[in-house]
Amino acid sequence: MLKKNNSKKLGLALGSGAQRGVALLGVLKALEEAGIKIDFISGASIGSLVAACYASSLDSLATSEYLISRADFFKKIGLTDLRLSSGLVKRGALERILKEIFRNQTFSNVKIPLRIATTDLSGGVSKIIKSGSLAKAVCASCSVPLIFEPFKIKNRYFVDGGLSDPVPVKTLKESGADVVLAVNLYHRHEFVNEEFNLVKTALRSSRIALYHLAQTSIQEADLVISPDLSAFIDQGPRKLLSNDSLDKMIAVGYLATKKQIPKIKRLLAN
Repeated sequence: MLKKNNSKKLGLALGSGAQRGVALLGVLKALEEAGIKIDFISGASIGSLVAACYASSLDSLATSEYLISRADFFKKIGLTDLRLSSGLVKRGALERILKEIFRNQTFSNVKIPLRIATTDLSGGVSKIIKSGSLAKAVCASCSVPLIFEPFKIKNRYFVDGGLSDPVPVKTLKESGADVVLAVNLYHRHEFVNEEFNLVKTALRSSRIALYHLAQTSIQEADLVISPDLSAFIDQGPRKLLSNDSLDKMIAVGYLATKKQIPKIKRLLAN
């Protein structure tokens, strides 16, 4: 789809959020329909996967169709590759899928500047990857601790980018974006349910930490889109990746973005 030229350069930061990241596809669809051109893009965890696919095509529909068509493939991650080690699932299970998606593409192949947020396990700090293999960078950013093994790049170990920079805004400012739009998938409505057990308490605690960390990440954003995906929080991975849930999450991201289109256009024009 032909996009209009913005008066200012727009950066889009796609946040982490596990399977709820499907809502990011709705965000891209709404921006594209409005003729809003994305000049820079970044992502953490699931956001890195969506960002890398979009940066490779600059087509929201192609990105959506490609990833949704592989939903069943993602459900199978680890089912035949489980083991107790440094991660519940071998790194190879995730890496094989990402190599199929990105093949031998590198950052030099993408059509707009792409920044992938990861977390350096040794230093405990955020590490932005902007060169080399797309598959490796996304694999590092999606390596959720205790589920996937840490990903090794040049003798350093990396894990989920959402642990240190869940909505990578700052890197887009540093790259030259005049306006940065952040998509934060951690919503305050996630904390309404008061039914707890040991597992729910642990999951709630981790989401609370990520919610507050995301608030820090988005401080430098010019505008924040916060799709309310709280209705999907207690769904298991398989139900979350059902066709019905996928469509509904995409719609949530789409509608949340549509409401912000006038503000985004004003920011880009001023």
